[in-house]
This record gives sequence, structure tokens and C-alpha cells, in this order.
Amino acid sequence: MSASDEGGDDARWRRLVFPGDYRNPTPSARYNLTVIGAGPAGLLTAIAAAGLGARVALIERAGLGGDCLNVGCVPSKTLLAAASSGLTFALALKRVRAVRAAIAVHDSVERYTAAGVDVFLGQASFASAHEIRVGEATLRTRRAVIATGARAHIPPLPGLAGIAPLTNETVFDLAGQPRRLAVLGAGPVGCELAQAFARLGTEVELLELAPQILPQEEPEAAERVAAALLRDGVRLRLGVRVASAGRTDAGKTLRLADGTQVVADEVLVAAGRTRNVAELRLERAGVRADPTSGIAVNARLQTSHPHVYAAGDVCSALQFTHVADAQARVVVRNALFPGSARADRLVMPKCTYTRPELAHVGASSRDLDRAGRAFDRYRVEFGELDRGLTDDSADGYAEVLTARGTDRILGATIVGKDAGEQLSPVVLALTLGLGLERLGPLVLPYPTRSEYLRRIIDAHARTRLTPLTARTLRWWLTRTR
Repeated sequence: MSASDEGGDDARWRRLVFPGDYRNPTPSARYNLTVIGAGPAGLLTAIAAAGLGARVALIERAGLGGDCLNVGCVPSKTLLAAASSGLTFALALKRVRAVRAAIAVHDSVERYTAAGVDVFLGQASFASAHEIRVGEATLRTRRAVIATGARAHIPPLPGLAGIAPLTNETVFDLAGQPRRLAVLGAGPVGCELAQAFARLGTEVELLELAPQILPQEEPEAAERVAAALLRDGVRLRLGVRVASAGRTDAGKTLRLADGTQVVADEVLVAAGRTRNVAELRLERAGVRADPTSGIAVNARLQTSHPHVYAAGDVCSALQFTHVADAQARVVVRNALFPGSARADRLVMPKCTYTRPELAHVGASSRDLDRAGRAFDRYRVEFGELDRGLTDDSADGYAEVLTARGTDRILGATIVGKDAGEQLSPVVLALTLGLGLERLGPLVLPYPTRSEYLRRIIDAHARTRLTPLTARTLRWWLTRTR
């Protein structure tokens, strides 16, 4: 909790998700399901299972809501919105704390206990696959779910720990605005926070080992976001390696491999995630895992012990709240019933919430090139859409990739305002196996940015107009004048 907010929104938030006066209940004789970790995956698993009539225990060591509510999605997206609305740094952080406290009601201990879930606050560890310890209590369970998430990774750079770098877990507790901020890592977290701080008036340098920001995204899409960051005053240092860190009279210093020094008042590390598995004593349950790749699971999200499941960041290559949510639904079906639901068949979109946003689903052009798969590309620039002009939101594009010569959608990328929202129709089409021809009757309101899809459907339809078809149509129209 920040010292500047004692008794305010932060105190209310903590009372909701980790009340200091809470007393753990007396354990039931046996639970249908015991969930370790109360982030998005754990919360949904617990409340869904309880809603189906299962006896459920939920164990959390730090605060219900996990990273998403407490130090991730909610505060970072609120900060971006506040920074884009012209608020000062102090007012932006006040807004972050107010929103986090408001949303915490949905993830509160009180809500889950009222739903029939036995909530235990404390560190969990396995005694066996069917026995889990928390404090002095031992919970006996038919099935267990590990949903302990991940935390910010601090690279083993010489001197880095000594300068007390910020991470997403600590940056929202800043008492004052840093004049200079160095951000180590240009993935989604690094780019979002770099832009937010730059818009709030901090001098920001963003460092990335790869030759582009957002290294997992389409190069052109990443370039569009990079251009926006540059316009906001972020200095990009791409393709650089940080050799060491330290302190000088000028401030906290990052020394690059080429001898260059980057000096800042604060250093924010956004360089990957470490899975939270260290204190669980997984070996006692026969569960295989490591901090880098996380817990090994099969398509049904079973671990190496068939009665222990995992969901969310602790086991998933894609570490997003909506992925954790989707995996929780698979776990509930499989852990409580003779289920055969599979997580590997789910269509998983993703979005980086910079301004402009970058959203993607399915295969990228790089994926397809590497696999040697031929594809067709359909693109609409938002500047071609009337809504892009009326709203001054012409910066961006939508692109859909299809299997060569067919209407089968393979992937899509959107860069622009509300790109995550605009991606939804393509996610639905991929989920239901609908090609562009099946989407032909789709009617979209005018003027909206979603008209990009109508234009792409029409562009594909024109490719079906072969010379023979065109001659036939001309002949028919001539005969019927």
C-alpha cells in the first residue's frame, strides 16, 4: 500500500481482497476441488465449481484478484486511459487506485465466501496429491487445481538487483513522478507503461534486445506502434544488450554492451515472467514443473498427476487474463466430471493496449512463411473508412490472411483505435470455422471501423470473379436489357 493513500482507496482495496482480520474457516472433511491461487483462473474455477454444487476450497497467499486486478491489467489500462486524458501524474495514480478498489468488489473474499467457497488466506503446499497444507490446516481433496500465476522476472544482470528496479508489481506504488524512466523490455507491458509515463510527462527510454518492439507481433504492426511511441516522446533503443546496472551521482545507470550508458531516476523491468511454483512442494504431488516453462499439462490441462490440474499463467504459453478464464472453464468440466474438454482447440486472441492498440488472432504471416504455407492477404487502411476520417482515427489498418485460393481464415492483425474490440468478429469466425464467403450476408452499421470486415469480404468475393464468369455475366446482362 502506498503511504500517500493510507485509509483511502488502497486500504479499501486491501480490505476486500486480503482482509487483515480474516480468519480461515475450519476445513471440510473432504473437498471436491481445492484451488491454489485466486487470480482469474482460480477465481473462475472456484466460483463455477461451487455454483455447480461442488464443495470448493480456494487458497490465496497475497490477495484475491491476482496480478490482473492488483498489479496488472486493471491498473495498467487505467493508467493508460488517465495519461491519455491529460491528467497529472498524481491524479492518474489516484484514478488507478480508485478503479482498482471499485473492481475489487467483484473479486472480494466476501463475494466468494457468500458463494459457498471456503477461502483460506496463506501459503499453500502439497503434502500429497490429495492433501494440501495452508497454515496449520490440512485440506483433503478429490481434485486439485494449481492457478498460482507468474511474477515479473528480474534478469540476472550484474548490479540490477542493487538499484531496486521497479516492476509491474511496484510501479503503481510510486510516491512521486520520476523525471526520467528507463524501461527494460519492449513487450506489451513495457510498451504500455512506457507510453503511459511519456504521456504523463516523464522522459522515457525503452530498451529491447530484439530489433523491433513487440517482437512476437507482425513487423509492420509493431512499426506502427513504435511510430506512436516516438510521437509521444519515447526514445527507442532497439537491438541493444544491457551488460550491467549500477548507481552514479547522475542516477540509476544501465550500461550497454557497446559502452553506452542510460541514466534514469527509475528503472522499470518488463522482461518476461517467472512461474509461481517454488513453494508449492509439487514433488510431493508428483507434479512436474520448472520456473521457466511452468507446470507441464496435457490438452485437458492435467498435470503429470491425473488428479491435479493447472490453469492460467502458471502453465500457459499465452499469459493473458482471457486465456486463464478460458482454461478455467476447461478445468471445471474435466476435474468435476468425466470430461474431455481440450484447451488446445481454443482460439486465443491477444491485444496490446497502447495507443493505437495492436490486436492479433491466429497465424501471422511470419508463422505461415516459416511453415511454407501459401496465403492470400486482404488489407484495409482505416484511413479508407469514413469513420476513420470522422473520428480522426485513420492511423491503423486491418489485415486478414486466408489459405491461398480459398476463403478459410488463418489469422488477422489489427492496429488502430479499439483494435481489440474490432478483432471480435474474426475471433468468432475462427472459433466457428466460418470462412469469408459464409460471412458474406453480414450487415455492419455505418459508419463504424468494423466496416473493414465488409470490405475484406467484398475484396475476397471479387477474386472469385474469373474471366469466364465475367464473360458469362456480361452475356446474360446483354440478353436481359
